Amino acid sequence: MKHIITCKICGKVLIGRQTIYCSSSCKNKSNQSYRAQQARGLKRKTILVEKLGGCCQICGYNKNLSALTFHHKNRKKKSFQLDLRSLSNRKMSHINLELEKCILVCQNCHAELHHPQHNLE
Repeated sequence: MKHIITCKICGKVLIGRQTIYCSSSCKNKSNQSYRAQQARGLKRKTILVEKLGGCCQICGYNKNLSALTFHHKNRKKKSFQLDLRSLSNRKMSHINLELEKCILVCQNCHAELHHPQHNLE
């Protein structure tokens, strides 16, 4: 007796090589929704922040994940920015290669790195 597998979203019987979803539409409802992308991006950012030490590499700030960002050490070697959208939609192998080009900094230190001429002192 053959086991019948149904779509995770709509319950339609799967055929051929389909294993979870019956169509791109059903797959997108689960994986590509805004909420799913945000959750995936935040989960990945948390992992990457921990991988780089969990705090700003300049001042040691470590209170809020949203206040920590990835700064490219060499702007010319930057392939893409490591924001939540990129973290959510790119392969981890590409993200890890890009992460090697970065340091972890807080938003304040990041602004000072990019605009040292605006120093108030």
